[in-house]
Amino acid sequence: MKKIVLLGLVICLFMWRMGGIAEAVPVTWSYNGHSYEVISANSTTWAEARTQAHDKGAGWDLATITSIEEQNFITNLLGPAPGNLVEYYIGGVETSSNVYEWVTGEAFSFSFWGAGEPNNPMIEPYIALDGRHPNWGWNDYTGAGSSFILGYVAELHITNSVPEPGTILLLGSGLAGLLFRRKKKEIL
Repeated sequence: MKKIVLLGLVICLFMWRMGGIAEAVPVTWSYNGHSYEVISANSTTWAEARTQAHDKGAGWDLATITSIEEQNFITNLLGPAPGNLVEYYIGGVETSSNVYEWVTGEAFSFSFWGAGEPNNPMIEPYIALDGRHPNWGWNDYTGAGSSFILGYVAELHITNSVPEPGTILLLGSGLAGLLFRRKKKEIL
């Protein structure tokens, strides 16, 4: 019996490791049910950040901020704005002079621009959270991979009700162990 339990633990640990372990765990906001993750990606471009967000899986994209509550939630993940030039990309894009849209198509009815922003229409078409401004006010930026870009904020725009493959394997291993145990008792 001890061997079976030990074998089960070894299989579970193996399956857990095979599934991969993320360095950062997405945080779900109960207000909208979306998950958010701050990704460190120094000097990345906006386009690379968006591709990396999509690579996280279905429903992931750069974060869209549609209310002061969401702005506050995300800035709490980042911590206090340091007061110097450091930025994290989010999913806002300028489509024509001073007309912005979210990458998800959500209404752009809320903004949190830093003082004097946006200041370069169509030259800086992407939005970043800027550490120079209180509560990470927004800055329009070119999207280039500059040294002050620390990363981006990704958002899972749908709730994922499908279990991860590792979870399915773990459940299957547990059920197989129970069946094996039941069969063994029947033989005895």
